[in-house]
Amino acid sequence: MPVVIEKEGKTVSEAIISGCEALGVSREEVDVEVLDEGSKGVLGIGGKSARVKITVKRTEVSEKGLRAKKSLESILGFFVSTYSVHLGETSEVIKLDIKSGDETGLLIGRRGETLKAMEFIVGKIAGRFSENGGEKRISIDVEGYKKRREENIAKMVKEVAKKVRSSGRPITLDSMPASERKIAYIALKNEDGIRIETRGEGEEKRITINPLKRGGGGNQGAAHR
Repeated sequence: MPVVIEKEGKTVSEAIISGCEALGVSREEVDVEVLDEGSKGVLGIGGKSARVKITVKRTEVSEKGLRAKKSLESILGFFVSTYSVHLGETSEVIKLDIKSGDETGLLIGRRGETLKAMEFIVGKIAGRFSENGGEKRISIDVEGYKKRREENIAKMVKEVAKKVRSSGRPITLDSMPASERKIAYIALKNEDGIRIETRGEGEEKRITINPLKRGGGGNQGAAHR
């Protein structure tokens, strides 16, 4: 379903510009239908605003996605001098991929903390004014950082599981946020000879990989909390 909004302005041109700026798109990316050309009135009295309907040509994006992209671009201007943002969407997620010629570490932060903060802020801003796509969550990535991070976590926990099976001793991992613990659980799901448990509260939750006693079968899972 295409994104459609209506905008008013003193003139048709002003209304079109206002609508394009609200969605962060260019005039070439939209179709415009003039609903009311407006009027100046007499001596400034009795004037009527122009009104237009703006339809975004890209049918695979939502209003929330477009507003999220625009909001993110505004934020990035405070961090880096050169950047581009690619918008892609699925039925559940609005994906914003950042490419920048500047230092990307500043945008990522320690263990992705800056990315998480931007996701929260952008989601709040975009969701506040959008009905179309409002149920979708925001995911922001920089130069493929998230994919590399997921691969590194999966590799790390599998190596730890191997050590646990070999030594017969449990190993407790460093604390992880919920999103990273989920990656670890998925990576360990089909690992034999171990049992997983999670202890702690909030951001201090830690995964412990325990060896199974002989005859205990395969991975019996864990308390995923």
